[in-house]
Amino acid sequence: MSLLIKNLSVNLSGGEILKDINLEIMPGEICIIMGPNGSGKTTLAQVLMGNKNYELGSKNYELRLNGKDITSLKTNERAREGLFLAFQSPVALTGVNVANLLKTAYQAARQSGNQAIGQLKKSHNPALTVWKLNEILVEKAKSLGIPREFLQRSLNEEFSGGEKKKMEMLQAVILKPKFAIFDEIDTGLDVDALKIVAYGIKELAKQGTGILLITHYQRILRFIKPKYVYIMVEGRIVASGGYRLAVEVEKNGYRKWINNN
Repeated sequence: MSLLIKNLSVNLSGGEILKDINLEIMPGEICIIMGPNGSGKTTLAQVLMGNKNYELGSKNYELRLNGKDITSLKTNERAREGLFLAFQSPVALTGVNVANLLKTAYQAARQSGNQAIGQLKKSHNPALTVWKLNEILVEKAKSLGIPREFLQRSLNEEFSGGEKKKMEMLQAVILKPKFAIFDEIDTGLDVDALKIVAYGIKELAKQGTGILLITHYQRILRFIKPKYVYIMVEGRIVASGGYRLAVEVEKNGYRKWINNN
């Protein structure tokens, strides 16, 4: 049971972006990838979620979710298997109601066998199911500092940057994926929003979701203590360790690894 990345190299427009990436994330683990701009962190997130704009290297690579090969699966199929990506820059979807979107996504995940929202039991009464889901939506939104009226608005329309990031977190908490990738979800957040996002990540991990958090900064780690920290420079994992590695980055930056790469 893991999200396994083995011997992964990725090209775009003839240039190699990722070089022999090897990672394994276990259920309930929080793993961090840090690195300077342009190091390939977002590319890794996009490739894991099935972005077809990237060409995977010809080497013997593996992408497996709980033992299942997902390299040939489309993005929606990977989501049904329990993989979730919170976008670095969430887009607004005019006319797509937040609550309706989450209900639809929840039902799709449930029908595929990815059991989301552990509190919600199977019921022969559809009205009761909808009522219970509405109740959980309101409860989870409140815990993330999202006003109830936001659930009736179009997704991310006229939301602030912080509100968009909290909305991404709400989607993850509701869908309760097997593995979640958060691409710079901490960027642009004030300290209160940062605490809320960190709370959501910790709650997911407690429920068994494996977390891959991509970030430039150590500041979110004041509220989250990861099991592993990885440093990515120019498409390679150049260092790994625990929380102290992130502290070293905060103190000294990435020069040590950039100069040696």
